Amino acid sequence: MLRNRRKAAGLTQKQLGERIPLSQAMIAGIELGNEIPTAPTGQLIDDAVGADGELAAMWHHVRKDLQQQALFPIWAHGYLEAEREATRIQHFAHVFPGVTQTEDYARAIFESAAPLFGGDIEEKLEVRMERRSILDRDDPVWFWSILDESALYRVVGSHEVMCAQLTHALELVKRPRVTFRILPYDKGMPGGVVAIGAVLLLSRPGKNEAVYWESGLNGALLEIPSEVGVYRAFYDHLDLEVLSPRASTELIRKAREEHHAHCTRH
Repeated sequence: MLRNRRKAAGLTQKQLGERIPLSQAMIAGIELGNEIPTAPTGQLIDDAVGADGELAAMWHHVRKDLQQQALFPIWAHGYLEAEREATRIQHFAHVFPGVTQTEDYARAIFESAAPLFGGDIEEKLEVRMERRSILDRDDPVWFWSILDESALYRVVGSHEVMCAQLTHALELVKRPRVTFRILPYDKGMPGGVVAIGAVLLLSRPGKNEAVYWESGLNGALLEIPSEVGVYRAFYDHLDLEVLSPRASTELIRKAREEHHAHCTRH
């Protein structure tokens, strides 16, 4: 794309490089896709060839993709792309899903995981907060989450953090496309070992249903129908055991009050 824009502007690689300034070899590398300019340099190149922000925006997305690939395990990369494409996501886990987390809740999770997995906490946090945009776009994803009841009571970070997270969840359920349902303690867990970690079923336009699972050091995005079918059956059986949306909302509200009581004692 840069090559076409440069030629349309009547510039050679050397002439364009002199305007930035960058070496001709660097310009050639960017045109071949072997080099990605920094944000300021990318904007200078964009201005020089009259791309009206198109090149700068493209490189911004490329840098974000590279950042995500560096921050997260390889088996999560496919999910991040699928999440952006999804029109419906069905989730189950023992913690609130990433796109519904407050900043403090997410930070507490990353901080607790840092001794085992390392990585830059603030960079991971930035990516996670940006992922929440799938709930805020003009045509937001339908997001249905089944949470084990333990997610409401296990303290992530502090009672204050939990109060804020539960308050955020109560605000989210006011949206027509977001639903939380709770699997209570007194119900069985269908699927046994399948239920360990997180399970997400994703519907995407023009593609087969996919499932993403993760647990500890492992995870995968599955698209083979026979494999997806196992997790679809698990989720459908799980759906029979959970509380209604109304009862789940009341339980979230009750849990928030209990965390709040701990906050006010100190």
